[in-house]
Amino acid sequence: MEITVLDIQILKALNREVKEVSLLIKEMTAPYKALQQATKWLDQQEACQLLNISKRTLQTYRAKGILGATQINRKTYFRLSEVELLMQGERPLKKQKK
Repeated sequence: MEITVLDIQILKALNREVKEVSLLIKEMTAPYKALQQATKWLDQQEACQLLNISKRTLQTYRAKGILGATQINRKTYFRLSEVELLMQGERPLKKQKK
């Protein structure tokens, strides 16, 4: 077993530098936080859970243009902001014929 002894001043200096680097990273990434949150994507399962609907109903919403989607490698994604608008009733929800 090997024991390494560090001087307390060296440890404090190292801690200070780590905090400075952490602050620099936060400052550099701050402008992109809003963009990252604004473009959060949901997969089909997450969208269905939020809207409390089936996958087939979600597909119908896509087909009728009620909810836009993006496909990447056969997987479908929905914007969280659009799903939230639909949940709040700000997007027109067409009634289906029975």
